[in-house]
Amino acid sequence: MSDNDHPRTRLNNEFQKRYGPSAPEHVKWEVYSQGPPNATMWYATIYIDDVNYGHASAPTRSAAQDAAAQQAYETLKG
Repeated sequence: MSDNDHPRTRLNNEFQKRYGPSAPEHVKWEVYSQGPPNATMWYATIYIDDVNYGHASAPTRSAAQDAAAQQAYETLKG
């Protein structure tokens, strides 16, 4: 997977096009984990202008954020 194919990179590039330098002001992540150390599940939600655009869970923080970013990107581009 190249950097441009990475879900969070694609989403960030879209934010830069839409919002320019103020892009970080429009995005908020909520990320947390639950469960025992041997079976931790990570949950990630991305908000754009306080609206939920993606939510995902996965065994790793990165995978949960990637999946939520992919949902948000598809919603924005759809």
